Amino acid sequence: MLKHVGSKWYVLDSSGKKVLGKHSTKEKAVKQLSAIEISKKERADESRLLSFSQFFTETIAPSLQYHQELNPELWSNFDLKSEVKNKLVEIGNAWADWAKIPFNAIKDMVIVGGNANYNYTPQSDIDLHLLIDVDAIPNCPEYIDEYLKDKKQIWSLTHDIKIYGHDVELYAQDMNDGFVQDQGVYSLNQDRWIAEPVHKEVNLNDPHIMKKVQDYADQVDMLIQSNADDDAFTKIKNKFKDMRTKALQSAGEFSEGNIIFKELRNAGYFDKVNNYLRSRADQQLSL
Repeated sequence: MLKHVGSKWYVLDSSGKKVLGKHSTKEKAVKQLSAIEISKKERADESRLLSFSQFFTETIAPSLQYHQELNPELWSNFDLKSEVKNKLVEIGNAWADWAKIPFNAIKDMVIVGGNANYNYTPQSDIDLHLLIDVDAIPNCPEYIDEYLKDKKQIWSLTHDIKIYGHDVELYAQDMNDGFVQDQGVYSLNQDRWIAEPVHKEVNLNDPHIMKKVQDYADQVDMLIQSNADDDAFTKIKNKFKDMRTKALQSAGEFSEGNIIFKELRNAGYFDKVNNYLRSRADQQLSL
């Protein structure tokens, strides 16, 4: 239903209690209301628009793990296996050549993330970062970050490279940027730890944290179910991003905010939002 208050038009649920959208004109409000009704019908008819039922997930169970040793598939005690190191260097060089990163701009290749720490899982990527002197890359240096991110995405979409079942995720990092607190960092060029991982007492099954994970998951499901406007989805995506950034800066890899972020990611909620928005946009562009 619609409600006009002051200069704003509100879209409400059937009870009239929950606000589903706020608009500056009646036309925009009617458009959202119509989209909601169309979405309901299409879900019932199992149309092309991905339905809420396809996105529904049962109660989220903890997915993160913490071990007493580094991943034995990649490490022999504290030493990186030679065949793993050699293959990662080969992969890094192949990506740098493909992305046209000058050899003299690459100052090191390092492994970070769960597979350089004790919090790996069978699904964990091998995060391979090329440390770059951006000043050594010619042509449009103000756009170099965007260029390298695009190259990373295109490479990921067109390649399927694994080491002992783990995807290799490549990233070009400014050599002047620091690393996340508590994160292990292993240099391939020097074949040694730049920052050694520290084993900690970590409770990944904290019910307080899992309650927050479930609350955020429910918020995502509610946005999808109500066919909320793009602004609402942008707001919650920015909230997740800011939560993780602040958590990493203040308390490191095992901060509450970062654990919540990873649980939501592992449960597929970020993909759920992106897939839903992509499907809705495709439907709106189709005849």
